[in-house]
Amino acid sequence: MTKTLLFTAFEPSGDRLAASVIRRLRAEHPDLSIHAWGGSGMAEAGAKLHENTVEHAAMGLGAVAHVRRVRRIQKAILEWSSRHRPDGLIPVDSPAANFPVCKALHPRGVRVVHLAAPQLWAWAPWRSRKLRKCTDQVLCLLPFEPEWFASRSIPARFVGHPAINRELDMPAMTAEVDSFQEGEPRLLLMPGSRNQEIDRNVPLMREVSRTLMARHPHMVIAMTAVDEERKRRIQACLGRHDAIELIVGQRDAALHWSQLVLAVSGTVTLDIMRHGRPMVGVYRTGPVGSIGGRILLTTPNRLLPNLIAGNRIVPEFVPHWGGSGPVCTEVDRLLESEDLRRRQVDAIQKSLLPYQGKEFAREAANSIMEIVAD
Repeated sequence: MTKTLLFTAFEPSGDRLAASVIRRLRAEHPDLSIHAWGGSGMAEAGAKLHENTVEHAAMGLGAVAHVRRVRRIQKAILEWSSRHRPDGLIPVDSPAANFPVCKALHPRGVRVVHLAAPQLWAWAPWRSRKLRKCTDQVLCLLPFEPEWFASRSIPARFVGHPAINRELDMPAMTAEVDSFQEGEPRLLLMPGSRNQEIDRNVPLMREVSRTLMARHPHMVIAMTAVDEERKRRIQACLGRHDAIELIVGQRDAALHWSQLVLAVSGTVTLDIMRHGRPMVGVYRTGPVGSIGGRILLTTPNRLLPNLIAGNRIVPEFVPHWGGSGPVCTEVDRLLESEDLRRRQVDAIQKSLLPYQGKEFAREAANSIMEIVAD
């Protein structure tokens, strides 16, 4: 009998994550009926897309409009599910949007597999009770997560991470690097892709750059932008007189070129780890966000490399409210010491050992089919 799977994602990152798994499922189980509320990536991978639920997330909406939109989408998903009764629900992101759907469908016998573990260990451990009642398995992208969930009687499995096990195209990267600025030391700035990230972190990175360039006259600095629209926003934050080269879209080549990276916290730090580059992590917030983050976040480390390693191997300022001085000091320490850079990279490589042999799409697809077939 043909199995029916329903994927639900509300963020562009969730769309990308789900797309790789859907593509794998399509290749190995062509008879599957796969439906989605998500994005274009999921549709291109082979899912029947009922509504694009990630476009407005990328644009940004007011709080009231966002809540109304999510409730309307939840209603549409539940109405469709009542008519078609999927065998499996695979929520990908946004616990606030996905949990009500899981809560409604799981008691009806729909198997629920969370395709990325909600980061309850970081900010909301009390919500584990709610998750336990509405999931059959949580697929974890970070190696320490299964133990955390298991201690709360939530079935969990480590499946690797797509950012770490993807292949790097060395010839292409080398060719692209030839067009970048030459010189040493080479610092790469990665301010993120969301408008708020750019607006808050680019000015801080600009301040750090100016201080470092005064200390290191031959220093070369570049900054990444995911597309031309973000490039224009970054330029507006930088002003006209900053000697910072903007690299659009060529993330792998930029990392290959770099000797040290100053990056916002998030998945981008996994790309930096994949390339074996030393880094400093930062995420600038407003004063309220900084205080709230320190109260709500329950882990001593917030940067992914430190979470994976289980200790602080990378300097981090997450959240950060204040001047550029402390950040600049840590970046300069790494610039001045090849030994510190080498030791950090060695620690990064050691922390990545659990990912060896974990091909994300394969592991996730197999886990989903095991649960649905059970």
